[in-house]
Amino acid sequence: MKPRSQLFMKRYIAIAIGALLVFAIYFNAQITKQNDNQFGERLFKIEKGVGVAKIAANLDEQGFLASEFWFKVYVAASGNKANFIDGEYKLRTDLNIKDVVRQLTGARFSNKEVDVTLLEGWTVVEMDEYLVKRDLIKPGELTAYSNDFAQKDYFFLFDRPKSADLQGYLYPDTYRVYAQTSVAELARKMLENFDQKLTSEMRAEIQRQKKSIFDVITLASVVEKEMFGYENRRVVADIFLKRLKAGMALQSDATVNFVTKRGIAAPSLDDLKVESLYNTYKYPGLPPGPICNPSIEAIKAVIYPTKTDYWYFLNTPQGEIIFSKTHNEHVDNKFKYLK
Repeated sequence: MKPRSQLFMKRYIAIAIGALLVFAIYFNAQITKQNDNQFGERLFKIEKGVGVAKIAANLDEQGFLASEFWFKVYVAASGNKANFIDGEYKLRTDLNIKDVVRQLTGARFSNKEVDVTLLEGWTVVEMDEYLVKRDLIKPGELTAYSNDFAQKDYFFLFDRPKSADLQGYLYPDTYRVYAQTSVAELARKMLENFDQKLTSEMRAEIQRQKKSIFDVITLASVVEKEMFGYENRRVVADIFLKRLKAGMALQSDATVNFVTKRGIAAPSLDDLKVESLYNTYKYPGLPPGPICNPSIEAIKAVIYPTKTDYWYFLNTPQGEIIFSKTHNEHVDNKFKYLK
């Protein structure tokens, strides 16, 4: 072969490789792009004997696909043409093409199932760290999903401020999931659990009290971190609600610790001066949003508080709870039990 021909061939090969690389990048972008439909979860049925073309058309018609064409291309390229399993499926409408195929081809049935336990009072960051340790997600993946979650698929998210993330709504519980699950599926499980836990009676009572679900969850997150035991939490919820009504500062150590990351340690005098809207010693009213993901017990305590004459409380190092009716009594109790 002449040098000129060799040069032409090398250029041709380089162009072909470049074109293939560009196509591969574009192809991956198409099959991993999240569908922008936000209709929540819907049933999808695969009839026995139907082919890929009909499955693709039905998925597209019912809003499950960003592209019918790229769905068929991916099915062919991945060798999944004969792997679809007939039956009914519950599918999210915001999945990408790869996730849709995985859900419908039986790959999910071969996945190992694992139990994950997300503790009451954990923040989204703490949940994220735990799920990373369990090798279920990448670092920061749940936090990013929570921050970017703009959909209002659930009624309880309707009064959530646009700037708020999902903190407070990712219900802490034990979940059984596939080892290859996605962060979206994990979050959906927690949101759906929250949706079930917040009963219609509780929602009606929140509406009757002319409160928003977001405000209830925000206060419940403070009660979760401040107090233990349902009856104790109902009393503490009443104290906080009275302070809010009177225009007093909540003076919650938990909200300060949320900013300083001091865990359950008592805030120092310098901590109490920290500049943040979450510092409820400096700023009256509720903090800007939930400081953790509360239990249903804490949520119910805020919805159904126990009316008392108490305005103050403290926890002793021995775990005893001391309630006070006046500030002077509270100061005396602090000197008596905390010195």
